[in-house]
Amino acid sequence: KYKLQLKSQYLSAYAEFRHDFPGLAERGYKDRRIISHIYKPHTDEDFTDSDAIFKSLDKIQIIHRIITSKDKDCAGINVGALLHEGEIVGYFPLQESFSLGELRSSKLEWFLMREEFANKFRDYFGDKVAFYFLFLAFFWKWLVPLALIGILLQLIDMVAQTPDNLTAIPFCLLMAIWSTCLPHFWRRQEAKYAIGWGSLDLADTLEPVRPEHHGDPRINPVTAQVESYFPWSKRYALMVQSAIVMVLAGGASVAIVLSLIYLRHHMEGSVPALIWLFQIGLAAIVEVLNWVLSLIARYLTTRENHRTQSEHEAHLMAKTLVFKFTNSYLVLFYTAFYKHQRYLFGSRMECWQDDCFFDLSSQLAVFVFFRILVTKTLEFLKPKVALWWRSLFLQRQTFAATLTMALNGRTPIELADMSVTEQQSKKDKYDEFARFDDVLLSYGFATFFTVTSPWVCFATLAATLIQIFMDMRSIFDNQQRPLPKRARTNEPWNSAFDIFAVIAASTNILLLIFVSDEYDAWTFAEKLVLFIYVEHLILFARLLVQVIFPAVPKNVQLLHLKQEHMVHRCLENIRVEQDRDFTMFRDNAMENIDVFESDLYEREDPEDSEPPLMLGESILVFFRGLKDAVLNR
Repeated sequence: KYKLQLKSQYLSAYAEFRHDFPGLAERGYKDRRIISHIYKPHTDEDFTDSDAIFKSLDKIQIIHRIITSKDKDCAGINVGALLHEGEIVGYFPLQESFSLGELRSSKLEWFLMREEFANKFRDYFGDKVAFYFLFLAFFWKWLVPLALIGILLQLIDMVAQTPDNLTAIPFCLLMAIWSTCLPHFWRRQEAKYAIGWGSLDLADTLEPVRPEHHGDPRINPVTAQVESYFPWSKRYALMVQSAIVMVLAGGASVAIVLSLIYLRHHMEGSVPALIWLFQIGLAAIVEVLNWVLSLIARYLTTRENHRTQSEHEAHLMAKTLVFKFTNSYLVLFYTAFYKHQRYLFGSRMECWQDDCFFDLSSQLAVFVFFRILVTKTLEFLKPKVALWWRSLFLQRQTFAATLTMALNGRTPIELADMSVTEQQSKKDKYDEFARFDDVLLSYGFATFFTVTSPWVCFATLAATLIQIFMDMRSIFDNQQRPLPKRARTNEPWNSAFDIFAVIAASTNILLLIFVSDEYDAWTFAEKLVLFIYVEHLILFARLLVQVIFPAVPKNVQLLHLKQEHMVHRCLENIRVEQDRDFTMFRDNAMENIDVFESDLYEREDPEDSEPPLMLGESILVFFRGLKDAVLNR
C-alpha cells in the first residue's frame, strides 16, 4: 500500500496506489472506480507513460521492498546479513547524472533551501537527509540576528575591556529565550515539510533485525519468521558493563584535562604566551579525546547487541552525548563556576587577570576557532586522503604521485577504467549520525557560555555555512547515494537539542547571577531566589510560546484533515452531492447571509503565522533597556 502524491486539485495529498476497477456487470458497473487520473505525473511531457506517477525516490523504495520484503511475490533477501558476512560488497542506489547535476549547480540553494529546491533534494535523497540540511539552513537563518547583536556587544565589551558589564543582563535573557525557542519553531517547520511529503501521519512500523544482531534462532510471534533472539538479561548485564567502562573512560578524560589545567597554572610565568599555547593544546587534546571516546561508545553499543537500528542509534547517541558533553565542556564549566580561588591538587587556582569571564571567553575562543580551522580542514582532507590511500594500493604508484593526484581531485587511472557502479562502490557511505553529532557539539559551544563571548554567535554562523558547503560537496562527490528513508522528524536529535537548550538557558543565567560582578552585593540566598525566579519565568515563556504556536501549526492540522477527507472521497469513489441542508437558516429568512468569494480556511491563519523578525525594533528596545539600567544604577 505504497502512497503516491496526488494532483494539486486534490490538495497534493498522498494516497495509496490502486488500479482502476471497471466494476461488475451484475451490479450494473455501479462499483466502478476510475482513479488513475488523480495521481500526479512527475514529468514535463504532455503525454505521459503509466510510470510517470512514480518519482525516482518511489521507484528506489519499491525496488528495495521487492528485494528485501518477505511478502507475496517479493524476494525476501536479507541484504544486511549478506553485507555483514561479506557475500556482497555494496548495496546502494546509483547516482542519476541529470538530477545530481541540477542539484549540484544550484549552490546558492544549498544554503537557502527554499521550498522548490528542498522538495527536489528530498525527492533525490529522501526525507532523513533532507531534514538534516533543512535544519542547518533553519539554524543559520536564526543565527543571523543573534550574530549581528553579538558583534555589536563584542565592540562594547572591548571598550569596557571585559565582557562582565551591563550588556550581559539583556543579552543573557535574549540568549536564554532564543535557545529554548529554536527547537520548538524548528518542529513547526518540520511539520510544514512533512505535510507536503506525506509523512506527517507516518506510523511506526516493525523494524527489521540489524544484520549485526546475533543470538539463538527463534520464531518472531509478530512476523512468524525465524529471527535471532538475544535475552534481555544478557543485554542488561552488558549495559551495566558499558556503564562501568563509561565511568572509567570519562574519569580518565577528566583527569587528563584537569592535569593540563594544573600544569598550566604552575608554568604560566616561565614561558611567554604560555597560556595561549596551553589553551590551543587543550583544544587539540579535547578533540582527540572526543574521537577516542566516540570509538569507545561505538564499540560498547555494538557489544550490547541491540535488535533494531533505532535502538542501536538511541543508545549510541546517549553514550556519545555523555562522553562529549563531559569532555568538551568540562574546562569551560570548571573555569566558570569553580576555578576562582579554589584548590586543585593542593594548589590555589586563579582566573586569568583575575577575571573569570575573560578567562572563560579566551578558552571558548580557542575551542571555537580550533574547530573551525583545524577540524573542518581535516574533515575536508579526509576523503582526499582516503582516495590517495586506495590509489596507493590499486595502482602501486609512488607515494608522491598518488598524493598529488588525490589532492588535485583526479580519479586514479585504475578507478577510471572501472564502471560507474564500481567507482561509486569505492566511495564512503553517508553517515548521518556523525553529522548531527558535530552540529550538536557546535550548538553547545554557541549557546552555553555566550554571555561571556557574544561574538561566538557570529563564529558559529560562519562555521554552519562552512558545514553546509562541505556536507553538500561531500554527499554529491565523495559519498555513495544513501538509500532514501521516510521520516517525520529529526528525532531523537530534536530531543537532544531541547536538552542542550535548557542547559544553555540555565548556564547563562547562572553565569550572570553567580559569576559576574553585577550582583556581588547580593547574598547567596538572594541570588538563588533570583535564579529560580528567572528560570521559571523563561520556562513559563516557553510554555506560553508552545500554546500560542503549537508544534503542528493550525493551518497544517486543517490541511491534513482536508487531505484525509479528499483521499477517502477519491479512493472510495464518493461523489460530492450538490444538495445542501439550509434548514439552519429557516428562522433567519429575512436576514442577509454573507457569501464569501473564497474559502477562508484556504488562507493561512494570521494567528498561527510565524512571528515577524524586526531587528531594528529589537535593537531599539535593547538600547532603551541598557539606558534604563545605567540610569538606575
